[in-house]
Amino acid sequence: MAVIAPPTLDDLGVQGCFGLAALLTAQARRIAVSPTRRLTLAYLHPLRQLGVIDAPWPEARWELEPAAEETPIEQMQWRYRWPDYQRDGLLQTLEEFLQSIPMDEYGIACRLRLWQDLVIAEAEQFFESQLLKYHLEGSWAHDLTFAVREHRLELPIAQWRYCCWAATRFAAAQAQRLRGDTSAPGLREEMYAELKRRAQRLVSGDWSNCAFMPFHLRPESAAGRLLTTTLSPLGALYWQCVPSAEVLLIPRQKTSAN
Repeated sequence: MAVIAPPTLDDLGVQGCFGLAALLTAQARRIAVSPTRRLTLAYLHPLRQLGVIDAPWPEARWELEPAAEETPIEQMQWRYRWPDYQRDGLLQTLEEFLQSIPMDEYGIACRLRLWQDLVIAEAEQFFESQLLKYHLEGSWAHDLTFAVREHRLELPIAQWRYCCWAATRFAAAQAQRLRGDTSAPGLREEMYAELKRRAQRLVSGDWSNCAFMPFHLRPESAAGRLLTTTLSPLGALYWQCVPSAEVLLIPRQKTSAN
C-alpha cells in the first residue's frame, strides 16, 4: 500500500516539522542533525514512514542513487520526496511554522518533549567523548539513558556533563589499578553505579556548583539550535535548567518586560 504523505505542515505536526527542519539545517550549515546518531534516527524514521523522505534502511547506503543526499556529520543517506512542498525555500517555511507555535498547553508540551530528548542526547554525546578520551568503550555512554528513564533522575545538561565526567574519571582510575584492563568484569557496572550516585546527590541538593557548562553556549547540532532560537530563546538556560514550563516562559517574560 502506497504511503500518502501529510498534505500540510499542520498534518506533519510539530515533531515532524522539527525533525525535517533539523535535517535541512544540518545540510545547509554542515553540522550534525542532533547530538547523537540515535536521536537523529529518531527524527528521520517518522519522516520516512510518512513519505516525506526516503532512506535505504535497513541498508546503510543505496548502491546507486543520484538523488541521494547525505547528512554532513552522521553520513546517513536520504532523499527528499514530499510532493506537496518544494525543497527550495522549505527550511524558511518550516522555521516560520515552528515560530508560530503558541505557548499554550500543547505548544509547551511539544517544546518540553524536544528539550527532554536533547538533554539525554547532549549528555550522552559528552559522556562518549569523555570515555573515548580515557580509552574506554564509547558505547557505554548509552547507560546514561537508563539512569535518566529508569531511575527518574532529572538534571540539567550541565550537571549531567559533570556526572559523566566524574563517572569516567572513576572508571579510568579503576582500570589503571587493573593495569589498564578496560575490559575487566564489573568495570562498566562500577562506572554506572558512580554515575547514578553522583546524579542522585545532585538531585537531592547535597552538592552545589557541580556543573560543566560548554565553552560555547550555542548548541553544536541543528536540533539544539532550532530549539534554543526558533522555538524558544533559551540561551544558557538550555544547559543550566531542568526542562519545565516555567523555564520555557522565562525568556518570553523578559522579552515582554522590555
